[in-house]
Amino acid sequence: MSWAAGLSFVHGNSFLHRLNPIPKIVLVLGLLVLSIYVFQSIAYLLILLAFTIVLVTAAHQLKRWWGTMKMAMVVALVIGLLDYVFLGNALFSVAMGLRFMVVVSAFSVFSLTTAPEDVAGVMLTAGFPYALTVAFMMSIRFLPLLAQEAQNIIDAQSARGFDMSTRNPIKMVKNYVPILVPLIVISLMKADSAGQALETRGFGYTKDVTSYNDVRPSAVDLVLVIITCIITGYFVYLKLIGLGF
Repeated sequence: MSWAAGLSFVHGNSFLHRLNPIPKIVLVLGLLVLSIYVFQSIAYLLILLAFTIVLVTAAHQLKRWWGTMKMAMVVALVIGLLDYVFLGNALFSVAMGLRFMVVVSAFSVFSLTTAPEDVAGVMLTAGFPYALTVAFMMSIRFLPLLAQEAQNIIDAQSARGFDMSTRNPIKMVKNYVPILVPLIVISLMKADSAGQALETRGFGYTKDVTSYNDVRPSAVDLVLVIITCIITGYFVYLKLIGLGF
């Protein structure tokens, strides 16, 4: 399974799938604030990571989430090692790696349970320009497609006898050239095709655009938003008055 499998929307009938995108956006922002700004302790960061695991388990998307988190663990390990080399603080290095994993896990939960069309509807309702909204939605859709194309290229090169397994960092970079060149060409071709498709459908012809998705929050959505804001604001307040976590 591709590492980007946990960053693309999957249809489902769980509570998170049915939930309005607005409280999910607020929840992700709250997790970002808590993990990046408020919490410094490894224990609290582990609690946040465990919370995201509970959410993705409730959404029945644990397998796809794990595919993305395996790559995130490698990147987190690199971040931790670099921090330790330059700063020499082991606990801070572990915390930085965990912080990165919490951020990736939170975005994975959001991406797996929220359709790009719903996010676009929220952006339009919030007053974002239509062109920016479409560009954002298409970038979300392109990410898993490019990840799958990269995997297809790797499989094709391996079938031709190309060996990418090496521990030499310089040779590793050289080995990725036969992967990156066709991937860049394919991405440019897809972008050109998408542009032509938009033009043939009259994109930009009118400024009065509408959305077929109803993103108006319900009472339950507003309650969840308020609870998330209260919890996040409480910990931010404790941080500001000098109580560390």
